Amino acid sequence: MNTTTTELQEKVNELLLVLQKDLEHIERSIHELDELRGLVIKRDDSGLSKLLEQIRSRSQEYAANQKLREELRRQIAGILDWPVGEVRLGRLQQEVSAEQKVYVGQVRERLGSMISRMQREHTRTVMLLCDLSRFNSMLLNTILETGRVCGVTYNARGGTSRSGDVAFMNLQL
Repeated sequence: MNTTTTELQEKVNELLLVLQKDLEHIERSIHELDELRGLVIKRDDSGLSKLLEQIRSRSQEYAANQKLREELRRQIAGILDWPVGEVRLGRLQQEVSAEQKVYVGQVRERLGSMISRMQREHTRTVMLLCDLSRFNSMLLNTILETGRVCGVTYNARGGTSRSGDVAFMNLQL
């Protein structure tokens, strides 16, 4: 084994350790998105504050890991004489030993599935927050607008009907 191959294997092993921390971060983020939705639905302000503080406390740790990942990509690019943008797991998998090839493939597959799962959880959270915002706007408009109701009422069978020109509050003096 030549020095370049040994150096490449060492850097790839370091990169895989960094990517393992990324996987843990993604897993934690998925859990936090789920927890966030639950706390928003429960209207648990103290729980939301605690969650925000936990996220803030880990942000520096994640930034350091991200910086290390980028540095390792630059080093691997230098070893292989590639542009940094070309250092991807799929391409790197072709350059490493058979033993590392299997592990790089597993990490690549797990990263892909975790990122896909995180995107779904993020979309669910965004949809919940958008629906709550829309609902709050409709509720405020119904309560505060004088003489007009812009909402729809749903009955037990799922049918809709519009309310008359009555507001819940009259803000005129």
